[in-house]
Amino acid sequence: MNERYRNSHTIFCVDRLNDVESIRGDVIAVVDESSPEVGGGIYYIVAAVVIFDWPEVRERVRNVVGARTSLFHYRREGREAIGRMAAVLEEAEAVASVLWRSVGRRGQVEARRDLLTAHARRLARDGVSHLIVESGDAATNQRDRRTLLRTFADGVVPFSYEWRSKSEPLLWAADAACGIASEFLLGGGSEVYDRLAEAGIIEVSNI
Repeated sequence: MNERYRNSHTIFCVDRLNDVESIRGDVIAVVDESSPEVGGGIYYIVAAVVIFDWPEVRERVRNVVGARTSLFHYRREGREAIGRMAAVLEEAEAVASVLWRSVGRRGQVEARRDLLTAHARRLARDGVSHLIVESGDAATNQRDRRTLLRTFADGVVPFSYEWRSKSEPLLWAADAACGIASEFLLGGGSEVYDRLAEAGIIEVSNI
C-alpha cells in the first residue's frame, strides 16, 4: 500500500524514497545513525548536520569522492578522503550535533526514538526548513515518522521531511559526523574530531 501523509508543511510517502525530488527550503538538516559495538553493548549514535547554502555544499561533498562511482562511507574511506570531507564541513560552517546512548542490542529502537526526538526539537528551534533522514527499512521509516509527529503539538512538524538513500550526497555529511563521533567515543584517533570541535563544527553529547 502506498501510504501518503500530509500536514501543513509536508507531503511525502514513507514507502518510497525521494532521491530525485527537489529539496524545499534554505536551511536543511541531514540525519544518519551508527551503532559501534563496545564490550557487550552498543554506542547508539544519531547525528544531525545543519547545512546552509546546500546546493554548493552538495556539489563539494560529491567532489570528495572524485570520479569514482562508489558512495562515501566513512568506515571505508582513507584519511585523505576523510580530511577532504572535514574541510567541506568546516568551510561550509555546518553544524553537526551528535547524540549518543550506551544500550544493549534490544535498546536500539528506543534509543533512536529518543535521540531523533531531541534532534527534531533542536532543529525546529534552529529554524531548519527541510529534514532528510537516511532511509532504513520500511519499519524503521514508519517509526521515525511516528516519532516526528508525536514530537510536536497536534502532530504538526514545523519543517518538511523525507527519507533518502545513501545516493544523496548531502547524507554523506551525516555519515561523516557519525564516523568522526564514533572514533572519538571509542578512542581510536580523534584528530579530525579535535579539529572540528575546536572550529565549533561538531558537538557530541550523551543523553
